[in-house]
Amino acid sequence: MIRAAVIGAGLSGLRVVHRLAEAGAQVRVFEKARGAGGRMSTRRTDFGAFDHGAQYFTAHDPRFREQVDAWVTRGVAARWPGRVVRLADGKVLAEEHGSDRFVGAPKMNAVARDLLGSVDADFGVRIETLQRGAGGWTLRCDAGFEFGEFDVVVVAVPPAQALPLVASSDTLRAAIAGVRMWPCHATMLGFESPVEVAFDGALVESESIAWIARNDSKAERGKATCWVVHSQAEWSERHVEGEPATVGAQLEAEFARVVGVDLPPVGYRATHRWLYARPAEPLDGTTLFDAEAGLGVCGDWTRGDRVEDAFVSAEGLVDAILPTFGLG
Repeated sequence: MIRAAVIGAGLSGLRVVHRLAEAGAQVRVFEKARGAGGRMSTRRTDFGAFDHGAQYFTAHDPRFREQVDAWVTRGVAARWPGRVVRLADGKVLAEEHGSDRFVGAPKMNAVARDLLGSVDADFGVRIETLQRGAGGWTLRCDAGFEFGEFDVVVVAVPPAQALPLVASSDTLRAAIAGVRMWPCHATMLGFESPVEVAFDGALVESESIAWIARNDSKAERGKATCWVVHSQAEWSERHVEGEPATVGAQLEAEFARVVGVDLPPVGYRATHRWLYARPAEPLDGTTLFDAEAGLGVCGDWTRGDRVEDAFVSAEGLVDAILPTFGLG
């Protein structure tokens, strides 16, 4: 039985966990946050629920579509039939048709928790260094504790956080050193009554706002009128150190302008900054695995910025890991 450590409990890392465990590996997960999901997050409040990370996902890759169909069948995910448009200055320019859109149910990280299953997970643990010895890899966290030994380590975190962990691999270090990630601010607005617009989500033509969505149009989110506003990448870069309340006030004012209607009273407002939201230029999808070292990297940013990209990146990495250890 191979011993595997996965650093990062976002969707990509958890797909690796799921497949390695299915293949018979002994897997342990380490995540600095308090729970699984990464940007597959829903913030539950006394006012209502807000998907302040990933807004929805599509499924073009056959492997991911098979997984999504299974989630839907088991009630872990649901279709989002909301009307999505392109919006500028209160005017709907076009309606965005195309692939089915899905969300986790009853919240986005339901799909992440499903992939984790019963695998051992250490939450609130930030791994800072990896050291390879005769018996395998030893992981050391910021509190000074050590974990090990492992035959293979998968690093499923943003490139800036992955870089020091793969410093011993010239191949991996060179591959990810130049990847730049854009930040994104997510402003959550809970209104006392509905916002009178005829759409549920919009790609926005604005200097500061890229996307808006009505969370209560999604499955099992409740009836409270909850909107999420996502910023433009370049705008967030300029305001990356701004106070959340100040950034949120600017996005709220722009939200009022771009929807073009009088807004009802706000009962809840908060702003969250995603420091590593999407790659400025993603990699070409090459599998990042140093077989000699037993060290791999995955994440949506290796292919793009979609949920599906995270899943497919994990698939490619596990496809490389299993034959190396005589599994699969």
